[in-house]
Amino acid sequence: MILVVRSLSSFLIAFLVAATLSTNLFAFDEPMLSIKTGNVTGVYYAAGSAVAKMHNRKRKEYKLRLITEASEGSISNIDDVANGLAAFGIAQANALYFAKKGEAYWQGTPLNNLRSVLGLYTEDFTLVAAVDANINSLVDLKGKTLSIGELGATDNMQAKGVLEHIGLDADKDLTIVESPTYEASELLQNGRIDAYFYTVGHPNLSIVEASHGNRKIMIVAPERELVDSFDSQREYFVATDIPIDYYSRIANTEPVRTISVKAILFSNADTDEEVVYHMVKEVFENFDLFKKQHPAFARLTPEKLTTGLIVPLHPGAER
Repeated sequence: MILVVRSLSSFLIAFLVAATLSTNLFAFDEPMLSIKTGNVTGVYYAAGSAVAKMHNRKRKEYKLRLITEASEGSISNIDDVANGLAAFGIAQANALYFAKKGEAYWQGTPLNNLRSVLGLYTEDFTLVAAVDANINSLVDLKGKTLSIGELGATDNMQAKGVLEHIGLDADKDLTIVESPTYEASELLQNGRIDAYFYTVGHPNLSIVEASHGNRKIMIVAPERELVDSFDSQREYFVATDIPIDYYSRIANTEPVRTISVKAILFSNADTDEEVVYHMVKEVFENFDLFKKQHPAFARLTPEKLTTGLIVPLHPGAER
């Protein structure tokens, strides 16, 4: 059974973000280009803000200001950039792969005008569960209530793919809740769900928030067979460990082995070459400062910024 959950907080957040953006758009003298990211509590938003910060240190010289925009995530970012509604976006590598190949959401309509700019951190497939729900493996989800993100979101697609892989029918074997991922921690603590899927960079505010309620939580490790299978299946998956150093209140005592996908900053092929060059130049020349903008960037290296980019590299980034 699949349920769609909407709360007042969804509309309040959307309203506040829109109001903030509309105010900011008239607050600057320089021309502006936007980086479409994700919800304001996620690492996408932090990553877009970090890139913009590096560039905007020289905004007077470049006569351009980059601004970070909240969005619904990878799919909407790809569509907006492909359609010229935004200059830059951040998306998961698998979403860019599907867009390039004309698969999944873009079935039969491949997008050929997407160009990579920078590879960022990895986003880990994360299953957060209440300890009292007795979910110690993915197969234990049978009979439980699980939040997988909004319909059409990459989290939603990935969760359904994993459930299918382990032989669970989303319509018959468990109750699926399709609510925004930023609501998941509250739903878990309120007892409305037993667990939630989230493909995200760590540390993440959602897990921190979920760990500060009355219900003890844990991160459930996927079965080794699933990790090995997905790791060898396609170019955008990689096996990794979720660090738990920042999650002092969860039940886990060791890093959690899982699969991950890279988050990639990308643009339209028509985005000005000089603009892309300046963006990349400032990130590389201020790399140590860039890494300090969020703990999820701590394991970044210059090599990781330029590898596993899925779509062709923009000429401005090649320089």
